[in-house]
Amino acid sequence: MIHRLTLASSTSNLQYVEPFLRQCTQSIGLSDEQYSNCVIALTEAVNNGIVHGNKRDTSKSVVIEISFEHPTLTMMVQDEGSGFDPDSLPDPTNPENLLLDGGRGVLIIRALMTRAEFLKIPNGAQTRLELDI
Repeated sequence: MIHRLTLASSTSNLQYVEPFLRQCTQSIGLSDEQYSNCVIALTEAVNNGIVHGNKRDTSKSVVIEISFEHPTLTMMVQDEGSGFDPDSLPDPTNPENLLLDGGRGVLIIRALMTRAEFLKIPNGAQTRLELDI
């Protein structure tokens, strides 16, 4: 079963990410650590879609889809932006970047998930997060 939530591109809508994730995963046996990692990674991906993908344009949407096929939890975040090349991002662990306000999201997502893909798709961009449990 695929669970879907569509949000307008306002960071105030980030408050709906965690309750949606909880509802979708309550019966699959995530540990507390796995659940926390999913909350952080998914919230970061949605925030990136709102802020960087859709440029906070509330006429554009971010769509979250969550599914589980044992042993993999899949979380997809789709925005209406132009996408990006994650390998071209500045290294947030480089000393000259340590004090910057942003730039750590992709690093965090990759560290917390089993797999993370950042794709350009027709009419937008998609972040695919997978956690093997």
